[in-house]
Amino acid sequence: SLCPRLCSNLGDIRSGACAAMMASAKIMFVVALLGGACLLHVAGTPSEYWARASPAVRAARSHLGSSAAEMLFAAMAPPAVDADAEGEAPGKSPRLRGGRGGEVAAGTALHLDPLACGNGEHTDGAAGAMWWANPYTSGCSRASMNLTYVHKGRVYMATKGQLIKMTCDNWECPVPPVTDCYSNRDACAEDEWCMVLTHEKWGPWAMGQNGHTPDFHHCGEEYHSEMLDAIRQSNLDEATSEALRSTRRAICGGALVGVASGIQLTEGFSEGELWKPSHGKCVKYRQEGESCVPTQSTSGVFANAFIRREQLSSSGPYPNGGSMDRPLACAPGLVCTGPDFEVLPSTCVKARPADLCYAGPWWDSSRCPRTSPHSPRSGMSRDWALEALRATLLLFPSEVAGPMHCSFWSGALAPHTAKARQVTHAIFGALWPTHLVGPYPSLTEAEDGLWLEAGMNLSAVRARACAEESEREGSEIAEALAKLGALANRPNLVWSLIHFVMHNQASPMPRGAVAASRALANHLSENFWCNDCRGFFTVGVLSVYGLPPETTDGEAHAKYWNLGHNVASEHVATTRGGHPWINDLNEAEVAGVGNPFFVPYETSVKMWHMEA
Repeated sequence: SLCPRLCSNLGDIRSGACAAMMASAKIMFVVALLGGACLLHVAGTPSEYWARASPAVRAARSHLGSSAAEMLFAAMAPPAVDADAEGEAPGKSPRLRGGRGGEVAAGTALHLDPLACGNGEHTDGAAGAMWWANPYTSGCSRASMNLTYVHKGRVYMATKGQLIKMTCDNWECPVPPVTDCYSNRDACAEDEWCMVLTHEKWGPWAMGQNGHTPDFHHCGEEYHSEMLDAIRQSNLDEATSEALRSTRRAICGGALVGVASGIQLTEGFSEGELWKPSHGKCVKYRQEGESCVPTQSTSGVFANAFIRREQLSSSGPYPNGGSMDRPLACAPGLVCTGPDFEVLPSTCVKARPADLCYAGPWWDSSRCPRTSPHSPRSGMSRDWALEALRATLLLFPSEVAGPMHCSFWSGALAPHTAKARQVTHAIFGALWPTHLVGPYPSLTEAEDGLWLEAGMNLSAVRARACAEESEREGSEIAEALAKLGALANRPNLVWSLIHFVMHNQASPMPRGAVAASRALANHLSENFWCNDCRGFFTVGVLSVYGLPPETTDGEAHAKYWNLGHNVASEHVATTRGGHPWINDLNEAEVAGVGNPFFVPYETSVKMWHMEA
């Protein structure tokens, strides 16, 4: 019964929309279930930030990414040989045809293998263990299972571990499942423990379309059948029957049975599994000599069901209410020394090298100020500072409205995104090192730079015209939305600008600059485009370390932002290959996809501090 239901689980099944959705998907993979029960055709959806952009905008982004990939990866080489009709196995030759060249002469044809993922030799935005994972340029991942898929109209087969032309929010696609050991209490092996994370329940309340709370009872098959039986058996007049149907449609947000306010639960999946306050993951115990956090005893008459953090002080904080959000519990027979044990504190980690921009599956690292061949010995040129400022002006939560959506530029949300740009501009205006990169542009001048990059002023386009033209492939508006959406998806530009301005503050700092540094922390917490990053910055940085200091010591602010970024970087996909709940650091290292994340303060100074 799964096969005919699958399309409705992925999207809208009304009036053939499912078939259209399948046909318009740029990437599709086909998974043959063992036993031949059925063949699943699963559309490869874009990341959540691009999912609400129109197909035309996504097509424009794909074209832009292909052009960027040619500039990054392609070299003058003989024409690539097409894969044979049966499909070339990805991973046999997924790299470039030819080595890396220098400047490509104007008019020279670039021959990029249709399965090209790069060659791992580039430092300009494609560095690190996941050099093939940039979703904007290379668009590759490693297969997490044996699969057959379509890329640009051709069918390819791959075995687990091979490079494939498919992206998801993880280093391997499709994202592998993680068993919930909170529900399945016997899931963990002998050398594992169940790491349980507990938080206030995110329930269905106001989580459906337009702020409605989904009512799965009255929107399901049982109530629908009861309603039809009542209409037949009660001999209701047409007006009353229609009022009954209309009420059900109002409750459910539509007429489709089984869908409540835009949410459908498949067979065997309950509302309680969709929203739950606790979930668990099996992780390995920490061994002797590895870092750890103190935990409570799990033996005795008052033993806990799960391993929990120790409260280090009877009057101090109890982090996460005792729940564990990192796999740092010692194996049985070992104890954790704790943070105050002077002779064995802290953790040894690899230092992240200077002037590298790691590729990863979450965002585009193809443009980095410190990897540019013409960048200064440290810091930024004016051109790079202005480009980074343009990217930073696009800060706004992308699940609400991203620059690749018309709603960001016109309509009810446009005044709010414009206000966010005003705040961003004011913050960096108070921090801008004019003695190094010249005068700070006005907001109008900075936005003119956005319109130049986009090829048009999107904020001057009426909402209806934007919505209509954004659906037309090849339109000027679709191209402009794709360009600014791509610019917003380069957070390395945001962080580069932050470190650059912070490492070049006067000491003492003007009071306005101190206020701007503190305001910036709140601004990122509210407006960073990546919602997972924004949430962790709020919980993992602000909740633990607070706001930047109130001191006028410029170095203290530079150290705060270096520390905050290091903490945030431990969490992200360029470090571990995906979300922490899918990949812990040890797993990423074993898989060969982990990258160093910790930038020593001295390294940060060498990268970003400039002498006038």
